[in-house]
Amino acid sequence: MGRPPLRPAPTSVAAASIRGHIADPSGALIPGATVTIATPAGTVVKSAMADSAGAYAVSGLAPGSYVVRASYVGFASFTSPAIPLMAGQVKRVDISMAMEVEQQSVTVTDDSPQVSVEAGGNSDSVMLKGKDLDALSDDPDELSNELTALAGPSAGPNGGQIYIDGFSGGQLPPKSAIREIRINQNPFSAEFDHIGYGRIEILIKARLRQAAWSVLHSGKR
Repeated sequence: MGRPPLRPAPTSVAAASIRGHIADPSGALIPGATVTIATPAGTVVKSAMADSAGAYAVSGLAPGSYVVRASYVGFASFTSPAIPLMAGQVKRVDISMAMEVEQQSVTVTDDSPQVSVEAGGNSDSVMLKGKDLDALSDDPDELSNELTALAGPSAGPNGGQIYIDGFSGGQLPPKSAIREIRINQNPFSAEFDHIGYGRIEILIKARLRQAAWSVLHSGKR
């Protein structure tokens, strides 16, 4: 009987690698950054950490496509497009991480229990209602001072323009009658009657509008 034909021994596929450096926009290296290698579908395959020189290396990758992700405190997360790797290939992927921009909101919302009356803490537009309105003083004189402070430098020497339901002049209505206060600090907005000064607009509650207008016009007599 003849011998059976010999079968070729299985060949192992050489693993691929991804390596590189991680730096900020100025070129300064970022030691300690975390690098994650994932499939395009999002499955994490391997992870590594940049060394003291900002270098990283991930080996033992099977041929295929991979996405490189990097993260570090104070920097925006980095995600590369899909990178194809062939067997035994060593691909260099240098990463430049952008600084994370802190998002600062200066618009007052119902979720904030307190309202800052410092001019430097406000943007061009501030809206006060609900809990923010409750945080203001009940005293008319103090309320007027707080609104002037919120309007900032654009308020002008006379405390800025105060409009009540779209009309200027008269006394400030009781805070209990106010539904909403809108402050626009832009002194050059075309909507203003007097270019160069901000606008403080007070909206009255519908059910109290008649009584508030009586108070408002009593100051003009």
